[in-house]
Amino acid sequence: MRTRSRFSFAAIALFLLLPLSAFPQVPDSSSTASSSEAAGGKKRLKIGVALEGGGALGLAHIGVLQWFEDHHIPIDYIAGTSMGGLVGGLYATGKSPSELKALVEKQDWDAIIDGQTSYQDLSFRHKEDQRALPNRVEFALRKGFSLPSGLNSGQGVSLLIDRATLAYTHNGSFDDFPIPFRCVATNLVTGKTVVFDHGSIAQALRSTMSIPGVFAPVRDGNNVYVDGGLLGNLPTDVVRKMGADVVIAVHLEIAPVNASKLQNLFSVLGRSVEVVIHQNELAGLAGADLVVNVDLKDFDAIDYKKAGTIIDRGSQAAAGKANILAPYTLDDAAWNAYLSQRKERVKSEVPAPQFVEVRGTGPKASQEVERFLQPLEGKPIDIPVMEDKFNQLTGIGNFDSFDYWLGERDSQTGLIVTVHEKSHEPPSLQLGFEADGSEAKDVTFTYAGRLTFQNVVGYRSEWRTDFAFGNTYSVSTELYRPFNSLSKWFFAPHAGVSNAGFRFFKVNDPVALYRLGQEDGGIDVGYEFDRFTELRVGYQAGFTSAHLNLGAAEFVSVSGRIGDIHIHFRTDHTDDPIVPRRGYNVDARFHWYDAYPGAFEPLPVLETRLEGFKPVSAKGSVFASADGGSTFGVRNTGIPLFFLGAPLRLSAYGTNELFGEQYYLFRAGYIRELLTLPPFLGKKVYIVSSYEIGKMYGVPSETKFPTDVESGVVAETALGPLFIGGSVGDSGHQKWFFQLGRVF
Repeated sequence: MRTRSRFSFAAIALFLLLPLSAFPQVPDSSSTASSSEAAGGKKRLKIGVALEGGGALGLAHIGVLQWFEDHHIPIDYIAGTSMGGLVGGLYATGKSPSELKALVEKQDWDAIIDGQTSYQDLSFRHKEDQRALPNRVEFALRKGFSLPSGLNSGQGVSLLIDRATLAYTHNGSFDDFPIPFRCVATNLVTGKTVVFDHGSIAQALRSTMSIPGVFAPVRDGNNVYVDGGLLGNLPTDVVRKMGADVVIAVHLEIAPVNASKLQNLFSVLGRSVEVVIHQNELAGLAGADLVVNVDLKDFDAIDYKKAGTIIDRGSQAAAGKANILAPYTLDDAAWNAYLSQRKERVKSEVPAPQFVEVRGTGPKASQEVERFLQPLEGKPIDIPVMEDKFNQLTGIGNFDSFDYWLGERDSQTGLIVTVHEKSHEPPSLQLGFEADGSEAKDVTFTYAGRLTFQNVVGYRSEWRTDFAFGNTYSVSTELYRPFNSLSKWFFAPHAGVSNAGFRFFKVNDPVALYRLGQEDGGIDVGYEFDRFTELRVGYQAGFTSAHLNLGAAEFVSVSGRIGDIHIHFRTDHTDDPIVPRRGYNVDARFHWYDAYPGAFEPLPVLETRLEGFKPVSAKGSVFASADGGSTFGVRNTGIPLFFLGAPLRLSAYGTNELFGEQYYLFRAGYIRELLTLPPFLGKKVYIVSSYEIGKMYGVPSETKFPTDVESGVVAETALGPLFIGGSVGDSGHQKWFFQLGRVF
């Protein structure tokens, strides 16, 4: 594979392209042995087309196919690899080039390439995972410490293929398609090329698209299939064996390799893969009778947003061969007869499923998934509704992806769903770290992790253990257990111990450092309304302390028992855990402390946060948030309850500069997308600007209503969000800061 610009090895391996062009000659028709009957009794040569892989560049094949149709050039056989296999397969099953173009242009390719279940489709607990450790550093522990077999489960590609091929039988011959079809994959077990000619067309297309290390391979018994480009990226030999008299290869020309770019490990490894692929492509080009060379030197393999232009390049390339292709053009009568014959073989009927059968997992899990999908029975298939259910199931965390097709059982047609469990987990281990540069003079680091076991005391149960060390040392654990396998009610015993550094700054000057310690345990009972909303009620008891380690005391050191009856309500309808562009979020916590160090009476505490995000353009959104907290008039709280002064909480003020027993904070601003990071290195980069105004009660402050304006850049990297910004406020407050951690 080659691309014009070099990214990481995973990104390079993502989209296989072909090397330099070859110049085969058009065959002499007198040397061709076979022929076929056309309209009017005339004989014509059978034409086969081979389409090579190339990521987004492979979309040029659509333009070539469109030009062929516009100029009445029939295709009797078609074969492809990777993106060439996907385009060729969908065309062979009856999709017109115009339909393929529309299909391509409406896809969210960023989401397909990213390969992650969307944040909105995650279960409530997995939304919590994303907020707590918003990165991709995750390891499996089921079979020892390991990484998954691919960075992308392939769910997005699988759903695209399944919905496009649903009308075709799961075990028929590809010769029965409107155009006979083949696609090529590589079997990692045997080390040989596999040519798919029958069976599940969806599985065949997923196999040829499974780029090693990027998309998870397709497993079928003892066979493990990945992208066919490793051994046969231009399958002209396959087309010839199908019976073609004339083999036309569509070749994607890209910019030559620049030696100056081969400077690091990933670029050298990527180029090494290209060299291997180059050799099998030469054989493919040599096996063609005619080559359509598409000039794509100005594009990269991830340029899906330029799909229209790339498709046009394909049409232009075919037009450039018009004189050579002219002998294969059919007259109107012959062309209409060809189209009619092809149309008769198209399958489009999709009957309503009378049952749903789940395969690929254990009996208990299959039963639960079937119960969840039962509303699909007896109704015409609604693709968006059905796929939304699949996405919700992947959001639970047990499954990587879903495949579906129509099958027969007891003379009834039903929906057969195959679930692909995460072969490498659970248990799973998420790792992360936080670099807090809220104060340029005092940057702190915390390393953290989350260990998760699933189904430990029943289906959907989860045992989660968090740990951290650095500025904060902590271990906490919680066992989440639904009342039954489908219940929305749950109980959750939990316990933890922590010791954290707590800093105070006045403007930009350090004032004090405290160590806050706590050991506690308790139990919650809750109700999970849906994947967006949860309500918990519980009690916890333990011991807490706050001791001055350095500097001048901001409050008296205290220690003692805590007893806490609490209610926690949260609903999260945002679209991203790091930089939301749309949606809203409400987080409300109420505590009734029957014991709290330094407090002389029961202590009620309420703290709430409301956030809203609304797009105002394709790349811009406005947002507003309101935070507030109160102890309802109780002033002797010992350890202060509320603090302001930190990035996005009166950013210009010193860390925890304002504290007391009641506060409010309002924030409003604008988010704009700047650019997209390379796949698997991250997602987006944004600029964020906002205005903040707040008030803290119970402590003397330098201003009656502290205000500031802050602005910065947020990058959603694979290691977590990086926020670099600065703020200017009233009373001489100003500073720059950075954080690696959650932004909103």
